[in-house]
Amino acid sequence: MSLIARKELEKEQRRNDILNAAEKLFFSKGYENVSLKDIAKEVKLGRSTLYLYFENKEELFFAIVLRGAQILYGIVLRESKKARTSFEKLAAFRDAYYEFSKEYSDYLKAYNYLISGRFDLANIEPAEHRPEFFADSKLYYEYKKKFDKIYLKTLEEGNVVNYPLPKFTASQYLNEILILRREMLDIFRSAVEQGKKEGIVRPDVNSVEVTVLQTLIANSIDNLPPDLKGLLEGQNISQEEFLKDVGELMGHMINNRKKYK
Repeated sequence: MSLIARKELEKEQRRNDILNAAEKLFFSKGYENVSLKDIAKEVKLGRSTLYLYFENKEELFFAIVLRGAQILYGIVLRESKKARTSFEKLAAFRDAYYEFSKEYSDYLKAYNYLISGRFDLANIEPAEHRPEFFADSKLYYEYKKKFDKIYLKTLEEGNVVNYPLPKFTASQYLNEILILRREMLDIFRSAVEQGKKEGIVRPDVNSVEVTVLQTLIANSIDNLPPDLKGLLEGQNISQEEFLKDVGELMGHMINNRKKYK
């Protein structure tokens, strides 16, 4: 290995070490209670060195949320590929979110915090970094090619690893999160449209509205208020049972009953 290649490898390892340290602190203390000074101390680096790898705390947090978005996207793809009918695909989407909430609850909390309104996402996203522009860039193309080839294949084999993230700006990390989110939403919306063509879903159902409703429900899995959790626990209903029951209720709502009369 050449000296240049070795230095690049060491640089990439240090970036990953910083991300791991930041992730540990964000997950245990929350975004607001962690400073760059805390992260630098955790990874045993000076703050000035930290700035060589990440511009600010926001950029670090978005990179970590992207890690979670990649995992969720991979699970959604894996489960949806197993399904054949539209209703199986809709159930697969629901099950993927539940698996993510159960196995990667810290990532879900970070993901929900990102879209909670805490960040002014519109202003973080300058025009030159809007998803449409970024998706056509050479940087994104190379990253996406490697992501699809390496990371998704690993997921299909039943393993999850932290895929190395390229050095993006905060807006670019955000754009990649939004692109993955848009693709996941399109999987669900397409399943609803497929159901309408199959005659299983009512023809008057708006696939976008159903997608938004299902996503709101799925994203709220880790966010149930204590009184609502108490109501479910009082009936011995687990979160898994609740999510399944809600999915079945939604199925009844959009089911084309005329098809089966």
